[in-house]
Amino acid sequence: MNQLALLLLFAVATPDHDLIAALTAAVDRAAAQDLFSGVVLLADDGKPILSRAWGYADAEQKVPNREDTKFNLGSINKIFTQVAIGQLAAAGKLSLDDTVRKHLPDYPSPAADKITIQQLIEHRSGLGDFFGPEFQKSPSSIRKISDYLPLFASKPLEFEPGTSQRYSNAGYIVLGLIIERLSGESYYDYVREHIFKPAGMSSTDSFAVDADVPNRATGLTKRGPNGPLPARQSNAAMLPGRGSSAGGGYSTASDLFRFAQALRTDKLLPKKWTDWVFHGNEPRGLAIAGGAPGINASLAIGSPYTLVVLSNYDPPSAEEIARAARPLMGLPETQRRAGGRQSEPDEVIIRGPVDLPMTFVRHIPVIEAKVNGKGPFRFAVDTGFGGMVAVSAALAQQLAMPVVAEDISGDPSGRSPKTVRVMHAESVDVDTAHFGSLDVMERSGAMMNDVDGIIGLNLFRGLLVTFDYPKSRFKLTGGSLPAAEALAYTAEHGVPTVEIDVNGRTMKADIDSGSPAEVTLPLREAKSLALDGEPAVVGRGMTADGPFDVYAATLQGNVRVGAITLTNPRIDFVDVFPIGNLGSRFLKTMAVTFDPANRRVRLGS
Repeated sequence: MNQLALLLLFAVATPDHDLIAALTAAVDRAAAQDLFSGVVLLADDGKPILSRAWGYADAEQKVPNREDTKFNLGSINKIFTQVAIGQLAAAGKLSLDDTVRKHLPDYPSPAADKITIQQLIEHRSGLGDFFGPEFQKSPSSIRKISDYLPLFASKPLEFEPGTSQRYSNAGYIVLGLIIERLSGESYYDYVREHIFKPAGMSSTDSFAVDADVPNRATGLTKRGPNGPLPARQSNAAMLPGRGSSAGGGYSTASDLFRFAQALRTDKLLPKKWTDWVFHGNEPRGLAIAGGAPGINASLAIGSPYTLVVLSNYDPPSAEEIARAARPLMGLPETQRRAGGRQSEPDEVIIRGPVDLPMTFVRHIPVIEAKVNGKGPFRFAVDTGFGGMVAVSAALAQQLAMPVVAEDISGDPSGRSPKTVRVMHAESVDVDTAHFGSLDVMERSGAMMNDVDGIIGLNLFRGLLVTFDYPKSRFKLTGGSLPAAEALAYTAEHGVPTVEIDVNGRTMKADIDSGSPAEVTLPLREAKSLALDGEPAVVGRGMTADGPFDVYAATLQGNVRVGAITLTNPRIDFVDVFPIGNLGSRFLKTMAVTFDPANRRVRLGS
């Protein structure tokens, strides 16, 4: 149990004044250790019982935070967007089952024909994020909701709408555009007039980054472009010109408390739609958070307590305080991501190309990376791993990584799914590529005896990823692969899957750097192929379900992968995986470049 939780433990069954004392002492300790700067507001039965500020709003000028200081909320703005959608639905202007195309007929992607408003709300649309190299080119020029659209509209869906769930900032941009189209107002004007003013939130708005806003806290971050910084710096250069329907607005602790009261008492929505926002929970309660470099905010609405924690330090400065306090107050856990899945990095910064030595554990590529500024540690880079980052239990313990959720994980066989812990990492740095504030899975198994963790292609969305096997180099750059020079792939389970031709038959195969084989096919396919004999057992493999036999035979004919032809190759057969794979013996003579954002791969010589 951490020190913060211990300090609060005695508040479980004590009067409010004891709870206030315990919470204040805990925040005092965090502030004294320079782990927190911000404001904490605690209310009991609709009445504030604690409101206090710590740290500096402007550290350079030694201007202290005040109880009414305005803080960047990060993704907490999404709850305002959801309420606005509920208001328009209650007014009969939209249905949650409506497609994007119905309300945005000029949306520049055919995806609009199948994505529904409900899917956007629930992060089930298949849309991804707008952060990445394009955003970083000129964030200060982004001033309208429509300015965000070119950053993601042309990218392929990450999955078919409704089939999965992944946190999506882009989806909430589309919701903002729908609000603008149906209301005839800018998003900023709509939420100001229909949410902020009715709730009495006079200090809340999406202020421009260069506007002269009195009493606005400057975000301070230790997350630099090349890894952790020795001292905190202003985050102003990392911010968009103006926030959006996905996040980045400003508010005060008292304004967020007023919002919570207005929402809970049906002041902003009819009861039916208020219940929808609260997911039908009785008593009404929810917990949300937002975070980015120099930004962390938490709002927990429960019964009888409401807790607001705002900080101008990096995550998890506010969330750590809220996380320890909430269970003791009977409040729900923070819903920081959809469905318990790994959250996307809050920032991706790459300064110049990455070109690292690539070693191997058996056949699997291994590179060095830092986590939370510590290391370097050894990470396998496995294209057959459908997540972003996994760490060993030993590394998680060494870095004291906080557990934020649980997830269901398994191997490509689909068998024996198991519950794994999801933990929050402040940063993962691969040379000059910096990934800030993201979730990592804890992983066990024989592979973790040789490395400290695993990195998958999903971490590198928006970048080009090259495995140069002949030169044993791993590379990251910006840009995209031209369609004419690459092979398209799908990624239904986060793993690149291409179509291959086996003696004139089209089959699917994962490109899996974690597989030792050249070409592997399901055992059921062996009967229909021209082979040099009956497949014989040549080895054993392992899944979470246990060991399995690997059979092999030589194909009489060709396997074609794009422009590459394998003549009379050895084919491995297994009966545990539903499709084939192309493994390290296929890849080892190539420089293989992946474009995860556009789902393309180039197989070079």
